[in-house]
Amino acid sequence: MVTTSADLRSLVKAVGAERVIVSSLVPPGERVEDYQPRLQDVPILKDARAVVRAGSGIDPWFDKLLARAAQKNGRTGIERGEGGHIDASLAIANDPRGVAAGFAQTRRGSRGSPNLHYWLDPKTAEPITAEILKTFVTLDPANRQYYESNRRAFLERLNSKLGEWSNRLSPLRGEPIVAFWDDWSYFADRFGLNIVEFIVLRDRAHPKRWHMRDVTKLMKDKKIKLIISEAGQPERHVNRIAKQTGARVVELAGSVGMLPNTDDYIAMFDANVHALVTANDKK
Repeated sequence: MVTTSADLRSLVKAVGAERVIVSSLVPPGERVEDYQPRLQDVPILKDARAVVRAGSGIDPWFDKLLARAAQKNGRTGIERGEGGHIDASLAIANDPRGVAAGFAQTRRGSRGSPNLHYWLDPKTAEPITAEILKTFVTLDPANRQYYESNRRAFLERLNSKLGEWSNRLSPLRGEPIVAFWDDWSYFADRFGLNIVEFIVLRDRAHPKRWHMRDVTKLMKDKKIKLIISEAGQPERHVNRIAKQTGARVVELAGSVGMLPNTDDYIAMFDANVHALVTANDKK
């Protein structure tokens, strides 16, 4: 199997375990929307029986890569609309349980198209792994119980962790927080955190000076002492605001592998929750 991100690779391994070989096109620690596909990525898709993508709104480059692979290797059933093509964003948007309510809407604080960093809500792993399981069972029906058992064990562990994470983050609820990107809306919504503003008005855009002045004033007025930063983002902007307001910057992993001890999906949330709690205690 092939995935477009390390997060999705981790979820595929949670279900397939030793019975699957899965490669992530985007290396751990890199942002999937920033990835530039390479010619050597085409052969990786040659023998793939299924692919899992983050969504056409965040990895549009994958469509061109699939077209190149089909042109070179012939169609293999992993193209859009085929049984071996899993779009994780559609799995969430169509989930009848509504675990990602408001997924298709513009996220709060965002100025423009919806933010698609949905995997930062750990509950979205449920519909994503459901689609992965469905595909595995179709491709390898003899091992249905193996895949079902793996997914069930993973979700039991994840749900147990959700309770732990929620309890640990409870002291932060109600505390106003500023974040660099609106990526963190899903995480905040899941755990009841109060992100009141974002430093970047639109993902991937440079912070505007006038907006940074407004954020600085807001933080001083409301005595906001915590800024959520993300590994790999420009540090100078948050550091400048932190210096002017006396706030503490907490660096989080926006994807699996972005920081030490974030090598899989659950470990990423463990590390992020620990970092937030520690920063809150020290602020």
